[in-house]
Order: sequence, then structure tokens, then C-alpha cells
Amino acid sequence: MNKVLGITAEYDPFHNGHAYMLKSAVEAVEKAYGCSNEDVIRIAVISGEFTQRGEPALTDKWSRAEMAIRQGFDLVAEIPFVFCCNNSGYFAKAGVRILESLGADAIAFGSETDNLQTLINAAQRRNNITEDQQAVIKNLVKEGKSFPSALTEALGESEPFGPNDSLGIEYIRNMKKAAPIPIKRIGADHNSTEENSSISSASHIRQKLLNGEPLEEVSHLVPSSTFELLKRESEACGFCSPDMLFKMIALKAAVFSDEELNAVYGAEEGLGSKLKDEFRYASGWDDLTQRLKSKRYTMTRVQRVLIHILTGLTKEMVKEASPYIRILALNDRGAAHLKSIKKAGLSDIPFMDNIRNDLKEHPEIRSTFEKGIRAADIYNIALGRDLYSYSEYVKNPLKF
Repeated sequence: MNKVLGITAEYDPFHNGHAYMLKSAVEAVEKAYGCSNEDVIRIAVISGEFTQRGEPALTDKWSRAEMAIRQGFDLVAEIPFVFCCNNSGYFAKAGVRILESLGADAIAFGSETDNLQTLINAAQRRNNITEDQQAVIKNLVKEGKSFPSALTEALGESEPFGPNDSLGIEYIRNMKKAAPIPIKRIGADHNSTEENSSISSASHIRQKLLNGEPLEEVSHLVPSSTFELLKRESEACGFCSPDMLFKMIALKAAVFSDEELNAVYGAEEGLGSKLKDEFRYASGWDDLTQRLKSKRYTMTRVQRVLIHILTGLTKEMVKEASPYIRILALNDRGAAHLKSIKKAGLSDIPFMDNIRNDLKEHPEIRSTFEKGIRAADIYNIALGRDLYSYSEYVKNPLKF
């Protein structure tokens, strides 16, 4: 009997560490359920054009979905922009909801500790935070501590969890059906710029490519299929860098008032006003984010707010956002599984198969989907692409 493995990721780009993680996760499912390799259906949900850290992805979601399929996944869906370019809670909530709606029996994630019970205990503590603890967290953040450090102190934990464990805890908090499977991370840390044999972080690979190093310099760090896809995208339109967005940000800062900028999601505490004061002095994306960064505004928050300003995302839009399932790529096994899910009516969130018709049938997702359209348009404008050819209304799932 088939078992469904789900993984939430960005694959920006898909590298050797991701391949190791997928292989390990499949083996864990085989062991847990007593099934064979051929019985494991592999599903990924990935971020779109903009990532959880608040930057444009190196290549678009379609090419990254293809990377995943070519490395063994059967089905790849998108995490809507409103959820993926957001904090770990929103990212995990949407990822888990989509995976469980697609029938995931188990959800695997990278982990620094690889200790499931420790992560489950931490998830339970976060689910039972008291009002007093929330007040302590709020005060510690105001004093300049990062949210993870403030959370750790308020809950009496010995030390902050690493980025993978922190995200894993959020996955566990949101799982209602699937079983969690932590996979010990090997090689370089999440944001490390060091290489460990053939495995490095995606951050390191992106840095090398965006700095203009030859593509061959990362060939030993990614599967051959990823290398070929990176080569294809590089020759077609190049890689998308944050600097490509700087003039768009400057234009928004010049045209919008302080009130309009501060109304953007994440900028409510005056970050919009700070942008209004600083954008004229910045020479580019990195300079601007450094000028805006502070104890109060972390780099990740600053980057996400800049993307939210570009897309016009507000707190109300995030609060009212509704998830949906949009398939990016699939093979024959994925198509058969998808058909069975739809036939059995197992999903509790709508599928986006025919955009115009589905938006009429599900008006509750219109605002969320339209923000994704805007994000894709901005990404394609930055790369100088033909907007019609890459329009969300034109692109269809890739079939293999």
C-alpha cells in the first residue's frame, strides 16, 4: 500500500544536501511503515518567486519544481506568496495544510538535533504559552533580543533552537494527521558560506552565483540535473538578485507617504517611515537593508517588509488569507495520486486548476491568489521577461 511523504522546502536551488535529505526521509518512511521504496509517493510544497527569508529566489518556482521532480519527487505544489514570504509560523502552517490535504502520511524536515521527542515537547510548550509569558517575550523583544532568544528565555529553555529545529517545531504544531520525521542535517549550517566536501548550504551556492562566479564552480555541490537547469535558466534570463528590485523599492518609497508605507504588513512599528528617510542614501539592496536593520528590525524582517511593500501586502490581507493547492509539476505517479485525492474529495482546501473558473467558484481565495500573481509579475519584470509568456494565467503544471 502506498504511503505519502511530504516535504516543505524552497530548493533555492536543489543541492546535494537536499538529495541526501530526501533519500533519508524515504528510508525513514519505509522503516516506519514497513513498505518498499516503490510504495513511497514523494510530494514537495515549495515557495514561489519570493522566499521565506524575504528575497527573490535564484530561479523561478517552475524551474525549482522541475529540479525536485528530476530528483525523485512525484508531485510539487506551491506555497502561496502570502504564507511563504512570511514568518516561520505562517510558512509552516500553509506547508503542512497543503501537504495533509494532498494525503501526506508523514512530513519530513531537516533538524539540527534529530531528537523528535525534544521537538514535540517544545511544540507543546509553544502551544501552551501563557499571557504572562507572552508579555515577557514582548518586553524582551523591545529590549533588543531576537524573538527566538526571547521565546527561549520566557519558556525557560536552555538555549535557542537552530533554524531547522525551530521550523520543525512549527511543522509539528500544525500537524493534525501526518507523522513528523526529523532528518539530521549534515554538512554546512543553514546560512554557512563554507563547503563540506560535496555538500554546502543553498546560501553559499546562491552567493557564488550572484557574485558572478562561473556556474562550474558549484557543479560539485548540486545534482547533475540541477546543474543543467541552472545552466538553462542562466542562459535564458540570468539569476534574480535582490539588487534587481532596488529601484522598484526606491520608487515605492519616493511615491508613497509615510502612512502608506507604515500600513504595509510588518512595517507597522515605523519601519516604513525609516525607509522613507533612508532610501535616498542607499546604493543598492544590501546597503538599504543594512541601513534599516537594527535590534528592533532583524535583517529577515527588513527584507520581507521590502517585498511586502512591493506587493502591497497589508496586515488585514495576511489575516484573511486562505490557502489553496496549485500544482507546479508532476509525473505519472503524481498525477495518479492527485486524481485519487480529488476523486475521494480528501482535500479541505480548493485546487487551482483553471484560474478564472476556480476564482469564481472560490472567492475566498481571490485576494491571496492575486497577491501571488503580483509577486510573479514583479519577479518577471525584474528579470526582463515577457510578461505574457510567464503570466500566472498562462503557465500550466509541468508534466514528466
